Amino acid sequence: MKKLILLLTVLFFSQLYAIEYQINLTWDEFEGECNGFMSGSIGKEHAFVSGGGAQEVLDGKLVSVGEGMTMESKQVFKVNSDEGYFTFWIKDKFADDDMNIDPTLIARSKPMISIYKGKNLIDLIKIPDGAGLACKVFTLDASIGEVDREIKFYPKSRIIVGRVVNAVTGEPLTDAGLSIEDYMHDTSIDKTDETGIFIFDAEIGQYTLNVTKEGFIGMSVTIRMEADETPREVICALSPEIKEFRIVLTWGSRPRDLDAHLSGPNPDGGDFHIWYRNKILIAGKDFLDRDDTDKYGPETITIYKPATGDYYYSVYDYSNKNEKKSKYLSRSNALVQVYGQNKLLASFDVPQNIRGNCWHVFKINEIHEIIQVNEIDFVKDERDIQ
Repeated sequence: MKKLILLLTVLFFSQLYAIEYQINLTWDEFEGECNGFMSGSIGKEHAFVSGGGAQEVLDGKLVSVGEGMTMESKQVFKVNSDEGYFTFWIKDKFADDDMNIDPTLIARSKPMISIYKGKNLIDLIKIPDGAGLACKVFTLDASIGEVDREIKFYPKSRIIVGRVVNAVTGEPLTDAGLSIEDYMHDTSIDKTDETGIFIFDAEIGQYTLNVTKEGFIGMSVTIRMEADETPREVICALSPEIKEFRIVLTWGSRPRDLDAHLSGPNPDGGDFHIWYRNKILIAGKDFLDRDDTDKYGPETITIYKPATGDYYYSVYDYSNKNEKKSKYLSRSNALVQVYGQNKLLASFDVPQNIRGNCWHVFKINEIHEIIQVNEIDFVKDERDIQ
């Protein structure tokens, strides 16, 4: 009985003194009308709150106190959790109602976000000048109290925004054909501009985006606008037509640096392992076409002269290479696409909510079959990746 009482006491006080983060948003109300917005992910559970009203989600682990309910700031949010990721946005209150067409109002209202862990101020963020009716500000890793600043303006909230690039060079592709179909099978058609960028308005629901360009292998992407109505980003790396195996890696804005690794048989004898620090010529060709160190990708490897034997392809999170418990790789939205014979042969999405820094994606066997591996683990030294 005493042990039971002791256990209940420990559980009570652990809940009472659970880690609490508080996020305060203030702005100059004479210059604009801001609305804070926070989405949270704990395991497979996702939810969001808006600063305009009092509400709580995720079993009370994500809370909006509600505008006007406190004298300390305009809007207050709380995270009562020692796990999960929480992303903070600022929107113009009328951004998606076509009532405001001035993209400078958020920046002019001089928003300031203060983030507390308990009573300790861990970050103070002042939004710089910029243009857009929605602004991504930061993501909080509640398990370690890390605030990852990512201040980025978007024209509106409910949009799909992307860029089409050459998978081998990384250069933007102008006049790439775009068609996007919604869940009602209504289709919109457009082309990329000189920067390769495109934007589509989007309501809540699932969309299919098709991208084409003469001389390139077309691609299709499924995108979903969730109930949080925050901008969806996509990078479309089109491969020039090719008969050999070409492997293209793309990902989101975090982590900044993912590295592609390929090991296999050298046609000149022996084995090889190539990545950004081990660029070697194989049969006179550099298989690593492009290394990207500044988010999104593409990072591209082409097997220009296949040899007899097994090839292994992996993705390494260089940005978090020493973090055994990191989930940044599994949250990267990394996509690996394998091309050959002028078509897409296979596509792999990174597994979700798994700790580790190395994603073992697939292998190609001696008869050139692509075999899925799709596992994440921790690798201390990237030279040991296979």
